[in-house]
Amino acid sequence: MNQFQKRTVYISIVALAFFLTLSILTQHWGFFLWSLLPVFIVLMTAFSPKKRQKK
Repeated sequence: MNQFQKRTVYISIVALAFFLTLSILTQHWGFFLWSLLPVFIVLMTAFSPKKRQKK
């Protein structure tokens, strides 16, 4: 795992923890549930293989 991927995982965990805390405090679980899809999309793009360009 390279530095970019590690940073992406850390930021995703912090974002999910923030929305989980917000959802627990407000009792509106939509905050947490609507944050799951964007976080997983970001993680998928961070770990997707790159196409190599031919020289």
